Amino acid sequence: MSAPGQAPPMPQGPGFITAILDIPFSLAIPNGQYTVFDPVKGMAIVQPMMKEGSRTFFRDTPITGPTSFDDLKRKAQEYERPRLAHSYVVVSRLTDGTQKATLNIHSGAGGGFAETKYYTEVQVTFLEDDLGVLGRQDGSVLQRTTDILNRFLDKYRLFTEDYRVGRVSSERNFYFAMCHTSPLTSEERGLSTPQLFATLSNGRTFLHQLGHGGGNILRQHSLEHLGPRSQLATEALLTLTQFLQTDYEMPLSYDLIMEAYRSLQLGRDYKLTIVHAATAVEVHVLHLLHGVLVASGDTPADAWAKLENDPEYEGVSKRLKRLETHTKSYCEQNGLPYAPFVGGALYDRWKRIVAGKRNRAVHAGVAGFTWNEAAEVIATAKEAIIFLDQRIPALSNYFQLGPDVRGIRESAGGILF
Repeated sequence: MSAPGQAPPMPQGPGFITAILDIPFSLAIPNGQYTVFDPVKGMAIVQPMMKEGSRTFFRDTPITGPTSFDDLKRKAQEYERPRLAHSYVVVSRLTDGTQKATLNIHSGAGGGFAETKYYTEVQVTFLEDDLGVLGRQDGSVLQRTTDILNRFLDKYRLFTEDYRVGRVSSERNFYFAMCHTSPLTSEERGLSTPQLFATLSNGRTFLHQLGHGGGNILRQHSLEHLGPRSQLATEALLTLTQFLQTDYEMPLSYDLIMEAYRSLQLGRDYKLTIVHAATAVEVHVLHLLHGVLVASGDTPADAWAKLENDPEYEGVSKRLKRLETHTKSYCEQNGLPYAPFVGGALYDRWKRIVAGKRNRAVHAGVAGFTWNEAAEVIATAKEAIIFLDQRIPALSNYFQLGPDVRGIRESAGGILF
């Protein structure tokens, strides 16, 4: 028993949890209560409510507290040009014909912008067998919440084809969630799930005081966005300054590797990470195969026609084998050492780690990959690209990918707000 005037302790046992959080896009459905599917209990409630706020950026205003902000300002002063202070207000016409200010830009040294941001406040209500889960630090409440919410958003996105809406995760769209609880009474413990949810329409008491039925979930820092990376050392900086002056276009395979990194660290979409990295290898194989065919006497047009129409060049497996044959011939004709790829240890790892996971993701629809699995796919894909590229110096890229992924680590991704 609690003493008079004191809040009751944190509830235990079965009951309702309502998680309240913001998602960074609006939904084209009325504010209201929607019954949705929950894989754990069969049903849950999602209550979206569209709201309007703003997001801001100030060029010269740090967060108050211990900071190196002043040091950064001093380092930048010798490179700064004067910034004339002007303010610009952008007015947008809405669908109902009314006008409103939606953007305010300040161009001065301490300026920045304030932009209208439509978002949705969402309440997700579900049944939990033990409300004590709210006191754990394992992220299970937020994981359960986002799983229910993503199933709702997937169906909405498919039905409306709204490309602005995506999945949410604790590492991508989230910074704060508030949780309220409502324990089941002894009489309610024998009711079915639909009967329990029917009690919501009659009104229930939800506990909200922190530590006594309520809880807040805070997001950890995004290490990618906290501060600048370590600056390049002198030798590397000299190489970069020379590289910047060259006429260079990034190949598509390299671009896909960069997108794989972005999907891994910011989007936290491990399935897409694997698809991007695997596609990068396939694209690079096609690029090298076209180059070696041309070097062997085909015209560029004939080489592309062969790659697109000849069944012997259909699919990445056949293309890899044909690349091996042409590369070996090219090396023998030009007195170059030949290092086989197909049948070697790297080929086996590429087939198992990269191609295998890519096929599971694309053909089997598997999505439950981990950060470590996705990072391993990037590392193996990069290693395969570098190996294939360096066998024929005349066709290799002017700039080579780095051979490892030691520069990344698992941490919170970027917030879309």
